[in-house]
Amino acid sequence: MAGTSPASGVRAGAVFCSAATWWVLAARKGAALVFCPILPQSENHHRADIPVPWAEALRSGCPDGARIRCRPVLRPSTQGLIRRGQFSAALTERLLTTLCAELRHRQQEDAPAPRFSTRHRDKNGRFHTSPSCTGALHLPPYRPEPRSPRVLHFF
Repeated sequence: MAGTSPASGVRAGAVFCSAATWWVLAARKGAALVFCPILPQSENHHRADIPVPWAEALRSGCPDGARIRCRPVLRPSTQGLIRRGQFSAALTERLLTTLCAELRHRQQEDAPAPRFSTRHRDKNGRFHTSPSCTGALHLPPYRPEPRSPRVLHFF
């Protein structure tokens, strides 16, 4: 069994359950597996959330009213996970499309801002840079979820 992954027969859209979290396999790159968490129903909604239709939830065994958070999580294997079912090809494709869009949005949000964004001419025709109100205070971006820069190269 040397060199084979325990997830060799698993394809994208497979639903797994760990001790505390439900997961869906989004993609595979070599030996690494990209999972997205399946969250229970709550009031908090993110732009990268996909609601799981009730028929898909019933077929795959995940909780009713769940949604997929398109946040990539890398795992080396499926060890410690129990396979529960499989999502349809349409929902899996929608998952991948939303995941790629979310990764693009995060890249754009994390891109450095232009250094001199506001240049004005004064009354003599010379350029000067005025400090903007938002540029005076530079706070690090709020990151409520862990990110993996390696995942950006998978898609």
